[in-house]
Amino acid sequence: MNARQLTAKCTMPLAVVLILFVTSWIYWPGINGPVMLDDRASVTVLDDLDDNPEYALDFIFADSSGPLGRPVSMATFVLEKLYLNEGIVGGKKVNIILHLINGCLLAWLLVLLLRHLRLPASTGLAVLAATGWLLSPLYVSTVLYVVQRMAMLASFFIVSACISYIYWRSAFIRGVRWLSIVLLVTTVTFLVVAVFAKETGIVGVPIVLLMEALWFQFRDDDGSILKPLRIFVLGLISSGAAFVGFFFVLDRDGLVDSYALRDFTLTERVLTETRILWEYVCQLIWPDVSKMGLYHDDIVISTSLLQPFTTLYAVLAWLCVLVLAVAALKWSRGRYLVFALTIFFIGHSTESTILPLELYYEHRNYFPGIGLFLGMATILGFLFRKWPEVVTPVLTWGWVFVLLLAMKTSSQVQIWSVAPLLYLNDVNAHPESFRTNANMASQLAAVGALEGALEYSAKAHRYSGIEYRGDYDLRDLSLSCSANQPLPPERISSLGLVDPHRPLSSVSTLNILVRQIQNNDCPNFDRLSFANRMAEIFLSDQCCNGEPHENQFQEKAAPNIYAGLAVMENALERYDNAYEYTERFLAGSPGNVRGLLMKLHFATALHKGDEISSLLSQLQTLEASGVLSLADQKTLSLYKEDND
Repeated sequence: MNARQLTAKCTMPLAVVLILFVTSWIYWPGINGPVMLDDRASVTVLDDLDDNPEYALDFIFADSSGPLGRPVSMATFVLEKLYLNEGIVGGKKVNIILHLINGCLLAWLLVLLLRHLRLPASTGLAVLAATGWLLSPLYVSTVLYVVQRMAMLASFFIVSACISYIYWRSAFIRGVRWLSIVLLVTTVTFLVVAVFAKETGIVGVPIVLLMEALWFQFRDDDGSILKPLRIFVLGLISSGAAFVGFFFVLDRDGLVDSYALRDFTLTERVLTETRILWEYVCQLIWPDVSKMGLYHDDIVISTSLLQPFTTLYAVLAWLCVLVLAVAALKWSRGRYLVFALTIFFIGHSTESTILPLELYYEHRNYFPGIGLFLGMATILGFLFRKWPEVVTPVLTWGWVFVLLLAMKTSSQVQIWSVAPLLYLNDVNAHPESFRTNANMASQLAAVGALEGALEYSAKAHRYSGIEYRGDYDLRDLSLSCSANQPLPPERISSLGLVDPHRPLSSVSTLNILVRQIQNNDCPNFDRLSFANRMAEIFLSDQCCNGEPHENQFQEKAAPNIYAGLAVMENALERYDNAYEYTERFLAGSPGNVRGLLMKLHFATALHKGDEISSLLSQLQTLEASGVLSLADQKTLSLYKEDND
């Protein structure tokens, strides 16, 4: 091997190392950024492991982020807490490293796909496309938002499954039986684990099947059709599509009813998502960082094709894409581009279609964005095959584009690295967002600027459109607590006068204030007056016209509202009220282990002997059936000892 060949062989690995170094250098300042939204519910709660490491399995299997609990993702958070223990900073470091690993896996996958087409400069194109994806500024809000490791891990396992499948089909074609069995098991394992990292990982199954159907097209190395494989894959695709369609047809009423808590209908969501998907495409191909951020709750809802008018354009544009995609299926080259589009669409199928989720989140593009970069690389590859002379200039300009992405990503990371700067940027980018204004109010209250905080809180209430007056009042009381500057007494005495049938709705807003009361964060706050007013509202069995109403308390508040109020009364050592709140919580959530343990605690404090015996018996039955977590069992054992 001469010097020139050796240099050529070493260039690509060195380039990859340089890309990874630059990406980590760009992202690293972001480790100093703040805790965000769901980080508090899934990540920072792990601080309890410092004193009770034996609760690790409880945290892994008891998370409620999704219907399956996401134990794979939770296991990484728990292991990080036990062995790294750097708090939110450590979580962001792990996310950055995982993002780099995902970039490497994507480059590997793209090399395998593009080489299969025997395109010129396929390795260079694959690395260029993977680097573009790696440095897309749209992913800053995924990488530096620790809990979104769930989306990142799901993508990790889906891409790994695609790579494993490609090697499996190669071993299958060559007839290497033992290797094909190992790789098939590995592929299936990756797909299963992806689902338990985050439920969106289920899209990995159709992605792998469609990769075979559209990219490899059931052909072996000689171009012959693999008939058994074609029958098997097409059978799975057809049965899977039929099952999904059948499921949603049968559960259509349940799906429509699930929108009751949203301020948009199923039809409005679908129409709005047609515009949002085009927004995602634009932000991936030609990003506008001034619009980026964690909060997009100010998005205009499409109430019809003409409201707003851009909805019609979006729908027509997607219909054109669909027609072109169907037409492209007639040609082999067209199928490659259809597969790239398929990654984008199927990647968005769980979170950007009919399920009653929030409308817009940037992290939803973490996996689907791969499709757009694969599509661009494929188009350029065919261009290079037809005009080889353009390879060098096009690749050069491609790296200029990547440099532009890197600069935009760097600016976003700098914003995400400083909490006040991030919140100020958010409220400037989305001035009519409920969440950006509420966050800004919290920031100002934390530094004692209560007047400004209340102004932003009022804006948040105005732009929400659906926030209850009571939730707005609670937020203002919490802000006054943060600033340690009490509001006039009438802000407490007037609670519940507006919307008396349902005075409060936001459990999180109430819990923030309750936590402040528990921790005595605001000595000047009149805790007793507030607690008394809550008791007047929620412990009365009178309906709004003063007449008795047997189950009025269930209509007045969600069960978790009563649980939060019970925690507050416990902090005030008013166990009679706490007991009543817990009974109402259990009426709405019968058999809830947390509620039963709370009721046992309050019954013990009130010396309710018969009630204690009944609760112990009920909890011991649940313990024997394996329902109680280790922490629950430990708590229960304390009461069993006291009553032996």
